[in-house]
Amino acid sequence: MQLLNAVLEGAGIDTSAGLKIVGGKEERYARILLKFADKQAGTVEEIRTMLAAGDNATAERAAHSLKGSAATLGINALADRAGETETAIKQGQGIYEAVEALSGALRTVVSAIQDAVAE
Repeated sequence: MQLLNAVLEGAGIDTSAGLKIVGGKEERYARILLKFADKQAGTVEEIRTMLAAGDNATAERAAHSLKGSAATLGINALADRAGETETAIKQGQGIYEAVEALSGALRTVVSAIQDAVAE
């Protein structure tokens, strides 16, 4: 399994930071990124569903979880958007805009991971 670091870095992924958490093992990092992309791809839709149902607390926790996972893997721009979404939900202001920004950031990251990991 191989990583195209330039593709990942172009999407705001700090591969150096991500590789540190796995002891520099590129293949392991690649597998974790693929799992992240698979698991998190539907998170924004889940947040929208929760918000529509009036379950802001669960939507806030989903944004918080995405923020933490992304930050751990060096996906800093996405972590920032998730943090902004979490705050918007908590404060009850700018939620739509924050969710839209998060959606775009997540699509970019998932696409970059899928393009950058070669088996």
